[in-house]
Amino acid sequence: MKKYVEIAKIFFKSQMAYRFDVAITALEAIGRVLFAWLIWGAVFIGRDTVSGFTFQAMLLYYVVSSFLLVLDNFTSVSSEVSGRIRGGTFSKYMVIPANPISHFWAQTFGIAAYYSIFALPIVVLSGFLFGAGAFTPSPMVVLCALIMIFMGMTFMVSYHFFIGLLAFKFNDVVFFLHLQGSVISFTQGGMIPLNLLPEAALNLLRLLPFPHAVFTPTMLLTGNMDLMDGLSSLGVLAFWTIGMAMVSQFAYNRLRIKYDGVGV
Repeated sequence: MKKYVEIAKIFFKSQMAYRFDVAITALEAIGRVLFAWLIWGAVFIGRDTVSGFTFQAMLLYYVVSSFLLVLDNFTSVSSEVSGRIRGGTFSKYMVIPANPISHFWAQTFGIAAYYSIFALPIVVLSGFLFGAGAFTPSPMVVLCALIMIFMGMTFMVSYHFFIGLLAFKFNDVVFFLHLQGSVISFTQGGMIPLNLLPEAALNLLRLLPFPHAVFTPTMLLTGNMDLMDGLSSLGVLAFWTIGMAMVSQFAYNRLRIKYDGVGV
């Protein structure tokens, strides 16, 4: 465990060399809230609520979800894994004394921790600027949301590691990267709150892991979902997280024998 903590620290510190990129990414959070303020401001003209949201509650949803989306650097995992496999340099992760999946977990959490330092004050500022509502969830609800955020990040790393491993079987995985990008962004609730969808569609999406990485913890933290629904979603996410980790590890163990990169 200690070595993975050290890996997280190394990647946390390495982001200091890219402070401008990190700051720009954090500023995107204000762009998302500004977009929501403009679009939903027009929608709410003459209306007090939309699907149970007031205008301030809607903005608060985008404030919180924007922070979680700033931490989303998971696509870099699939890009790096597939790129190194095609380039013959994936050997690095096969010879170091660390499990490759766990290495990418630690790497991603280290990077996300650094991004959060920039993103949190900017997101809070955007909430004040655009008049987002306030929220006071109970400690248990906050704990459930935090566990869900951590578990969602773990799932997403395993998922993108698996997508990257497809480079062992396919010459180019760009198609997979582009195909899943927009779908995941939508199903996570990053574009619109998912409870604006028809109930049947929402119930179906709740069986998938992606909504519980952004949408569900955001709804919990903004007071739009109770603890029992949160615990139910946490169970669904736990099932997918464990399953995805097992699938990724199995795929790595089976496909690594096909690798003929440098140093192997």
